[in-house]
Amino acid sequence: MGSGRRGGKVPEKKLQDLLQTILRDDLKVEPRYYITSVRTFEEAGVPTEDRGLLVTMSDGSEYQITIVKSR
Repeated sequence: MGSGRRGGKVPEKKLQDLLQTILRDDLKVEPRYYITSVRTFEEAGVPTEDRGLLVTMSDGSEYQITIVKSR
């Protein structure tokens, strides 16, 4: 099974990109209502080897979504 097929393995980078797209689409639907920014750890300068996203909310709070393969 290839990484592009349903049921195939999804690399961490692909999952990160997919989640980022979903969260950024929310910005278009509800601009500045809840989520104000979605950046990859790399874009945000988060010092880690893991893949993930830094999500900034309208109240200024930030959440890190780390993507770690468990199986």
